[in-house]
Amino acid sequence: MAQTTTQGQPQAKAMGLLGAINPSWEEIDYNQLHVKVKIIASSFFFFAFIYLLCHVLSSLLKTYNGLRLKEKIFWNLAIVRATFGVFCTVVGIWALWWDQELKRDVVFATTPTSFFAICTTIGFFLFECSTLLLSDIIFRKVSILLNLHHWLSLVGYSLILWVGSTHYFATNGLILEMSTPFSALCWVLLKCGLADTTAWWFNQCVLVHTFHLRSVLEAFFWMETYRHWDHIWADMPASMFVSFYTELTLVSFVMTPYWTYKKSAQLFNPVDWNFMDAEKTKTTNGAAKKKD
Repeated sequence: MAQTTTQGQPQAKAMGLLGAINPSWEEIDYNQLHVKVKIIASSFFFFAFIYLLCHVLSSLLKTYNGLRLKEKIFWNLAIVRATFGVFCTVVGIWALWWDQELKRDVVFATTPTSFFAICTTIGFFLFECSTLLLSDIIFRKVSILLNLHHWLSLVGYSLILWVGSTHYFATNGLILEMSTPFSALCWVLLKCGLADTTAWWFNQCVLVHTFHLRSVLEAFFWMETYRHWDHIWADMPASMFVSFYTELTLVSFVMTPYWTYKKSAQLFNPVDWNFMDAEKTKTTNGAAKKKD
């Protein structure tokens, strides 16, 4: 199959998402290392700012002040992840329905929007993985599936930026984070004691549905792989092939099905799975008070 490559030409002819926001952003040479580093660093510090801002504003809430330190960290991270999830949903929707440049070559096509989105994603996962690592070291408790997902994403997106390939799948794949804002809201509502409200039930139903949609999109990526298999097999760099399909396999057959089950079970049993020990302590203390 003949290779049609736009590698080394990140400026798309058609106006992309960045151009719709500010046309001058599409004139930047995103192949330059200093440009990539600036976007990644800006992304890292932006999400760090959101974390600190969330902590300051949440400190005004009685519920937040009553949480343990690890729960406060998780609370703030939930807001950061929700912010990133909104960004990913917007970019992913644009890539799926409006972008035409990336579709021309699923292996090598790039656009200013794809470069910006990938650099922003790397900055987020740098912040996320750094925070997770510090939290795991301090509290000596590791969430294997969460760490696996985030570290693989950091390595995978960094490799995409370094190799300059697979922007099509990387940018479209960001829409899988559409579940994140609803997952964050679910946890915050639980901590606020609102699990028996209509708002929590409605949000949980939407959350479960987003995981169903994730499975549909993952199937779409496998279909795209089938449609472009000759080009992918012949031209995709080996490092990208291994990295991307390892991640896609894990997400499609392990992570999304597991999270779909957990969130579906949580719909009928609103329990905080992340801090089961805290829930047990509350239950024990409540029973003790009743006896007294």
